[in-house]
Amino acid sequence: MGMKIFERARAIILNPKATWPLIRDEAVDIKQLFINYAAPLALIPAVSSFIGITIIGFRVPAGYMYRLPFLEAMVGVVLGYVINLAGVFVGGWVVKLLAPFFNSKADLNAAMKVVAYSLTPVWLVGIFSLVPGLGVLSILGLYGIYLLAVGLPVVMETPSNKVILYTISIIIAGFVISFVFSLALALLYYGPVFMRTMPV
Repeated sequence: MGMKIFERARAIILNPKATWPLIRDEAVDIKQLFINYAAPLALIPAVSSFIGITIIGFRVPAGYMYRLPFLEAMVGVVLGYVINLAGVFVGGWVVKLLAPFFNSKADLNAAMKVVAYSLTPVWLVGIFSLVPGLGVLSILGLYGIYLLAVGLPVVMETPSNKVILYTISIIIAGFVISFVFSLALALLYYGPVFMRTMPV
């Protein structure tokens, strides 16, 4: 299964125009999509960030290297992983709900495919979380915007004159979802943990 996942990830990144029609025609339900694709790939940034914040560590403004305690990091990473997948699910619903406004097919299964496969580069560049200082390279995940724009007319049957506006609307909604989820995790978990464990 692992080989199939990465073969598909490579295909959607290197040849999206040929891969989206294959994705559209696959008889895959939402559960299968999450179990066989989204969940395994979302482990890449989760595991990488765990190693990065516990073993490698990161430099704090005071100038020293800080490493989060194992248990606290594990809980935080698991929470982040669950939130990441929840974001995919919420994003799929948003794509479906927005579809009628852009003369697109309001199909939840298709919408989930669009979101999950467009996030492929975001999950893959999560490997850079191994070294917190390389986090800036996560900007490469923006390639997912191109994947989204290519996938909408194929999977959601979006008219060509509506693709740009639909893409922008999804990006804005995705940013809001990501911001809210990330802020909640930071304020409710990581903030208190850092305050409790960081040396004075």
